[in-house]
Parts: sequence; C-alpha cells; structure tokens
Amino acid sequence: MTKQYQALVGKFETIPFVKTQSFDLDNYVTGKALDGLFHVVGEQETLIRTNPAARTTALLQEVFAKR
Repeated sequence: MTKQYQALVGKFETIPFVKTQSFDLDNYVTGKALDGLFHVVGEQETLIRTNPAARTTALLQEVFAKR
C-alpha cells in the first residue's frame, strides 16, 4: 500500500504548475498513532487522578495518597 501511495505521489509531482506539497504517509501515520496514544494516556491519567479506585498499583496509591 505504501509503495502504491508513493508511486501516486511521484506521478502527482510530475504534473506541471502543481504546487509542491509534502505527502509523507509514514510521518502522517506515525503522528496520528502518537496522537492516539497520548490521548489514551491522558484519559487514563484523568481517571487515576479523579477516581481513587483506579489507583490499582501500590506505586499509584503511594504517589496519589500524598496529595
């Protein structure tokens, strides 16, 4: 799939008078995956901070007990 995408972008870049753009599929996918990961981490942090029952490990209990 990536090879097909890169071939398509290569054809796009050969069109005269077309504004040059960055179409890096790998960076886009990596960026979106990291966005999703940090979103989930943020949700879990909110849950841990607001719900004492979510503090399931001894470390979490120790860290958040000192608030």
